[in-house]
Amino acid sequence: MASSTSQLEKALPPSEHDLSTDEGMLAYLNQHTPFSTSYVTRLSGGFANWTYRATLESPYKFVDDVNQSRALETIVVKFSSDVAAAFAGVALDLYRTKAEIAALKLINGLNLPNFRGMGTTQKLPTSATQPAIFLPELLSYDTTNHVGCYVDLGPLPSLKQYLIDHPGPDAVELAAKVGDLLGQFLAGLHLWGYQVSHTDPYILDIYRQSEGAKKICAWRTIEFVEESAKEYNIDGNWEKITETLKREVLDSNDTFNMGDFWTGNILMELEGPANPRSLKALYVLDWELVKTGPASTDIAQFAAEAFMLRQYSGRATSGSGTSDEPTDASPAGEALLVSFLEGYERHVKKSSTDNMTSRSSGTSVVEPSYERGKSIQDVLLDSRSVIGHLCAHVATIGKTVSWANRETTERTVRRVLELMITNHQSDTTSSLKDVLTALEVK
Repeated sequence: MASSTSQLEKALPPSEHDLSTDEGMLAYLNQHTPFSTSYVTRLSGGFANWTYRATLESPYKFVDDVNQSRALETIVVKFSSDVAAAFAGVALDLYRTKAEIAALKLINGLNLPNFRGMGTTQKLPTSATQPAIFLPELLSYDTTNHVGCYVDLGPLPSLKQYLIDHPGPDAVELAAKVGDLLGQFLAGLHLWGYQVSHTDPYILDIYRQSEGAKKICAWRTIEFVEESAKEYNIDGNWEKITETLKREVLDSNDTFNMGDFWTGNILMELEGPANPRSLKALYVLDWELVKTGPASTDIAQFAAEAFMLRQYSGRATSGSGTSDEPTDASPAGEALLVSFLEGYERHVKKSSTDNMTSRSSGTSVVEPSYERGKSIQDVLLDSRSVIGHLCAHVATIGKTVSWANRETTERTVRRVLELMITNHQSDTTSSLKDVLTALEVK
């Protein structure tokens, strides 16, 4: 980054251009920013925002925070509005843009597992022997028009697309490595958030006020569970089940919550064509749904997507690949799911043990005042909550994915709906291994 995030924020005059069009964004960039642009291209995907790749007339040169000279030929531009880009008429809260920019600044200064903040003096990894996790690198942000300009990472594959394309045994080692790295990273973020929510809660005030993000996260899957249950003729106390899940999203302030932690928001940088499955870096994108909330929803969203990769991206049992034929489980998808949950739980338990050891020697951090007799493991490793939100995700989003066949989709959705009923009636445990057991994985 050229400078700190706060220095990159500017309130420019309101734009007279339609920033939801290529032509309008091109005019805006040339009129209001230092990025002289030849043309812009709308990038596909994305629910909330309009995202473009801008090709510059000449390289944009700057010196970043580790004193490296950089020259960019393209940048990525994201425009946020009070309506969703993908669904006309769906209103969105622009407070999400303030929270996202604040989160990028905050997290870049944290010491998290496998993470390298852009504001640190650590150099980027030079080989796949020590892969690291990064955030998007902000170049400028217009607080009036809600336009952010970012370093373009290029045509990197998302984790989701990579494992759809490489579902077999040859990608298992890579998938397991990615899952472990991301599980530890997320656990570190949640541990930090839980700690400061008890010791310095003002740090999370901006995210605690992200009511729009909470409503989106409660709406996007839970709202449609009962509709799926009716479609599959599965009777249950769906009003009570879904209300419990909604209240967990809307009422909890347990920790810092990323809000959109899934395989489509993870980009992978590999070590070049000679060794395509050697991981160099991971980039975690789209932090605009950041908020306070339960750790379980972040865990569940990623685990649900990994579970769907396991269920849906395997090869047809006969090899014919017809749309209504069941598929074998993808070993790469399963490796991602298992290693993610194991990495998350291992880091939480190790950190808890280390903190107990340091307390005995008088060197620990301030111990949070645990609520209702719960330990930090009880809060961060709540298996029943994870299973509930995971099943809600698969039962709604998982029934419409374009890359799954009909028979496997129906079998999987029916299975998670039935699991939601039994899970709602069960006692919770402080172990994510019970999530794998419930899903009949490993």
